[in-house]
Amino acid sequence: MSPQVLLLVLRLLIGLVLYLFLGLFLVVLWRDLRKLQEETHLPLDIQLIQLNTHEEHKYPLHGANLIGRAADNSILITDDSVSAHHARLTHISGQWILEDLGSRNGTFVNDLPVDQPLVVTYGDQIRFGSLIFLLDRESPGIRSEEKVN
Repeated sequence: MSPQVLLLVLRLLIGLVLYLFLGLFLVVLWRDLRKLQEETHLPLDIQLIQLNTHEEHKYPLHGANLIGRAADNSILITDDSVSAHHARLTHISGQWILEDLGSRNGTFVNDLPVDQPLVVTYGDQIRFGSLIFLLDRESPGIRSEEKVN
């Protein structure tokens, strides 16, 4: 075989190996993205329910929730004990993570201060300033008061 033919065959083999590597990389990337989508899928009817009020206030939750008095928060709470950007509640890998954003009156879970990001679960009482909330997963047709009592 001439050196030119050998070089051409070698180039074709290298190109084929590169395309196989690229294809394998894309398959692995696609599987990881699908797995991430499944992990971040939110259960339906997740909400924060304000407990210490005469009227029932329910705040539906999304993947990332900013909580505070400022208008750019996803959960707007107009109480003077709540800071403008009080806390962040995020759903990551099947868990709810609560983080205080340097609020002046603090964030508490079951009366324990939140000093660093903390995993919270359904049924936990969360206090922003002087307001108490319940992290709840409401079943269709069952009211939250019926489940608590």
